[in-house]
Amino acid sequence: MSDIPLDRYGRIVTGENEGYLIHVHFDAEITGGYYVHLVDDLANPSGGGDYWAKDRDELANLFRLSEWRVEWLGEECRSP
Repeated sequence: MSDIPLDRYGRIVTGENEGYLIHVHFDAEITGGYYVHLVDDLANPSGGGDYWAKDRDELANLFRLSEWRVEWLGEECRSP
């Protein structure tokens, strides 16, 4: 899980939230942690949520516990 790209969209293909889009942002300036944003649709979102992890280890653990397998897309996303 050490290869979790930052500020790229991905689609969760297995695990919790299957089918949702995901992106991870490192919030160095304010919290020093990682925001994980989930959304069901980019154009017309009607569902989603977010998580926060204090460091890379906790981020990897979140992916492991959620059993997320993500297909990372080539498109970068803007930070919220």
